[in-house]
Amino acid sequence: MNNGGINLSEYGEEILDRLPENSSLKSPNNPARKVIMNTLGVWLDNFEDNFENLFLNEAVGNYIDCHGKEYAVYRKLDESDEDYKKRIIYQILGHLTVDYLINIYKVDLYVNIPNYSPGYNQLTSDNYYINEENGFMASADDITKAILNKKFVLGSGIRWL
Repeated sequence: MNNGGINLSEYGEEILDRLPENSSLKSPNNPARKVIMNTLGVWLDNFEDNFENLFLNEAVGNYIDCHGKEYAVYRKLDESDEDYKKRIIYQILGHLTVDYLINIYKVDLYVNIPNYSPGYNQLTSDNYYINEENGFMASADDITKAILNKKFVLGSGIRWL
């Protein structure tokens, strides 16, 4: 719709309605009002069908890639939307958890048994908490180890095999 050179925009009107009553942007002849109505207002009017893609948990397809780009997390070849969302969320959180190591970096974790010797200790783990006292033994390729050692201060929480 056009009204005296100003496109009427539903979202543009909503934005301007939130301004104080004495705001000069409420005047139909204000050039800044025209800019708001013809740019942001029109864009939001046309974006309504894709609004849910603004939120990572609801985003699909290429919209997830936009979220990932914001955090420098790029989609792996043939990675599903759900797996990609998980990796982005873990990157945002930045917490070192068992789930993070196993699911994102594919690290094999085992209970760190004191005085470990492969000859008499079996490697198993159902302990989901990483702590300095007990920690874990872990197996991963050299690239993954380098990434994790650079990203986190692992201390004695993980002993690489």
